[in-house]
Amino acid sequence: MNQQISAYSQKLLLQIGRKIRKTLDLEAIWQQTVNSLGLTLGVSRCIICPYQNSSPQVKVAAEYCLESFPTMLGTKISLAAAPNFTQALNTLEPVVVESFSDDDPFQRRSVLTVATAYQEQPNGIICLHRCGKEDVGKNTGARSWTEAQIEFAQELADQVGSAIALATLYQEHSDRSSEISQLKKQFLLSASHELRTPLNHIIGYLQLTIDDQADDPVEARAFIQEAHRSALHLSKVVANILDCMQLNEGCQIHADLAAARSQEKSLRN
Repeated sequence: MNQQISAYSQKLLLQIGRKIRKTLDLEAIWQQTVNSLGLTLGVSRCIICPYQNSSPQVKVAAEYCLESFPTMLGTKISLAAAPNFTQALNTLEPVVVESFSDDDPFQRRSVLTVATAYQEQPNGIICLHRCGKEDVGKNTGARSWTEAQIEFAQELADQVGSAIALATLYQEHSDRSSEISQLKKQFLLSASHELRTPLNHIIGYLQLTIDDQADDPVEARAFIQEAHRSALHLSKVVANILDCMQLNEGCQIHADLAAARSQEKSLRN
């Protein structure tokens, strides 16, 4: 942790980081981040935008904003129109902008932008705004960002980047598990239907035969033949289901082996 940050700020960073890492909910991480930075640094507004590689624009996913200023929550921001965002994403270094027009729609006067990242890959943008005029108040007036404030924002962004990566991985795994569970459910429903239909035919024709419902030996033989035909169909259905299960198991083993080899290769490097 940088020496420019005071002991109090270091303690605060640890407390905020610990709180953020307690959850695997992305929305909770985003909101806790902007609230913590907004309150700690006394800014007018703090926003966070998730970022995916090569995306041309980002969207404000969470916001801390004083009531006297317009909200940016849900706003889509083109990276081409926000060079401070692009610079922060490309360099992973804090960027300060203090040149805004008087008619800026969000009343910005000074902005500090930091990127969140994991393993040198950006996954989000945090932007802190000082809005209004100098006489609005010491917490919201336009003023320079101190080195300690910039370092504090960057240190927290580093922790948030790791938390976002972990939560994203967890979410993807959960979504995949849910998808697999749904596919298995659909498969079982379909298999159940395919098994019950010929089975019911077998039971029905055999029951007719047992109850002497045939009008003559020819019809009784026809009942037996229909039951036999349904039994053969049932045998094919069972064979198809078993083949499908073996194929799925083989694919899973192949995927596990590929993952293990990839992990082994990563460890060697």
